[in-house]
Amino acid sequence: MKYSQEEIDYLEHKQAPELEERVTPSSWFYWQAFHHLRGSRQEGIIPFLAISNYSEWLGQTCPIEKGQLVKMVMAMDNAERDHHGRTSA
Repeated sequence: MKYSQEEIDYLEHKQAPELEERVTPSSWFYWQAFHHLRGSRQEGIIPFLAISNYSEWLGQTCPIEKGQLVKMVMAMDNAERDHHGRTSA
C-alpha cells in the first residue's frame, strides 16, 4: 500500500517525523475506523456516539482500547477538518 501524493503533501505539511510506504497493522486499524466513521459526521465532526457504537460493533470490551479508538478517530477527524479548512480558505 502506498501513500497518494495528496497524503504525502499533507503529512509533510504536518511535519510528520517519517514517511513509510506502508501502513503498520496498528495504525491500519485506526485508519479503517476513521474511514468507516467519516460519513457519520454531524455538525462538521464525527460524534462520540458514532465512535462508541462502532467500538461496540467491533466487540471491544477493554475500556482502554475503547478510549484509544475514540482518541485516535477524534484526532484524525480534527486534523482532516483543520487541513481542509486551511486549504479551502
